[in-house]
Amino acid sequence: MKKIELLPLTGINIENIGIIQFGLDIHNIKLKLGEPNLQNDTELYYDEFRIDLNENEEIEFIEFQGPTPKDIDISIYDVNPFTICANKLLEILAIKNKGTIDDSEAPYCYCFMNISVGLWREFVEKDILDTIENMKNVGDYEKSKEWINLDLEKSKFFWSIGIGRKDYYKLFKSDVQ
Repeated sequence: MKKIELLPLTGINIENIGIIQFGLDIHNIKLKLGEPNLQNDTELYYDEFRIDLNENEEIEFIEFQGPTPKDIDISIYDVNPFTICANKLLEILAIKNKGTIDDSEAPYCYCFMNISVGLWREFVEKDILDTIENMKNVGDYEKSKEWINLDLEKSKFFWSIGIGRKDYYKLFKSDVQ
């Protein structure tokens, strides 16, 4: 299993490859990582993550998909963001961020503005518990029990984490507004 450490405001450190820094150009990305599985004008897709490029074809954002990546052991601030409970991860990132958190899409999405870290999940525990209650009321719970309980477990964690260059989310938010 390949170890990858997320280094907010810097990039990522990949075991046996080294640090892939924000600002690295596309040519040097490919020298270090090889050809991506898929590529378009602004994104490079590798097995474990996606790299977003700016207008100069330099890294500005890296995103990892969960909730259960198979071939990587990922960490940020010494914890695996896909195996630590969502509330605990929020607490750790809030302490490290020391400032503004965009929680306008809470509890599904959070952007930690000072460390340029973003988290996302499709649903939370309350959503699934409400669904279970509704299913029980109409008699559908027992036949769907297995998958809904898997969703209940997944709801306790975040499903993607992204890190960006300095001010990545600040600039993105100002572009959107």
